[in-house]
Amino acid sequence: MIKPGLACEVIGVCTQYGSTVIHRDLNLEVKTGEVMAMVGGSGSGKTTLLRHIVGLTQPSRGEIYLFGENLARLDRDDARQIRNRFGMLFQQGALFSALTVYENIAFPLRELRQFDEETIHLLVMHKLAQVELEPKHAWLLPAQLSGGMIKRVALARALALEPELLVLDEPTAGLDPDRSTKFIRLIKNLRKQLGLTVIFVTHDLDTLVELTDRVAVLADHHIIASCSLPELANVDHPFAQNFFKGVNERLERTDKWKIALTP
Repeated sequence: MIKPGLACEVIGVCTQYGSTVIHRDLNLEVKTGEVMAMVGGSGSGKTTLLRHIVGLTQPSRGEIYLFGENLARLDRDDARQIRNRFGMLFQQGALFSALTVYENIAFPLRELRQFDEETIHLLVMHKLAQVELEPKHAWLLPAQLSGGMIKRVALARALALEPELLVLDEPTAGLDPDRSTKFIRLIKNLRKQLGLTVIFVTHDLDTLVELTDRVAVLADHHIIASCSLPELANVDHPFAQNFFKGVNERLERTDKWKIALTP
């Protein structure tokens, strides 16, 4: 029986490619309205799990539920309705290179086939404003954008259908510290404004500390812990201990920096 109050539930997922095991008996729960980070070593299967969650790939075994529904068991129309309830930001943005910013954001709106062009125009401009871009940026091509702008356009596209769940794969990867800080602040504000549930993968400690409510740690092919950052101190696993040490050092540097700036 699916538990109430969950945006996502992963039950007994196993992923195997040939003799290579990625996940084994992996379980995860993401509560509605929370921000869940997924961390793990290189090759631990974080992005693979994200792709399973949004239905881009299927695990070898196990079940994944979004909003109480198993995408793999739904017919085409019902599956599309569930997919319209989440948006995904891919690591490199995954914008259509031959389309303008406007056309990229309009793409999911046109696919829905429920809006006329005037309404689509209003919605696209609204999404640009939400991610703090100007109307003039709508007519640029992806090749004309900075890395930070690509992330914002991709985020606008992910939010085009007013999703309940936002899925982010390395949202600040490739950004310099200043752009990364601004992008984190943008996601925090949007989460508050829109009441989003957020699942994201990151290696960046700043992103983790600023955004997450809970962190799921992938190691040894499964989730070894799903808890708040302070609770990682109690997880008896080398990866969790080393990761918690890095988080603590990051927080300590932040606190010292704040103290140094205090008049």
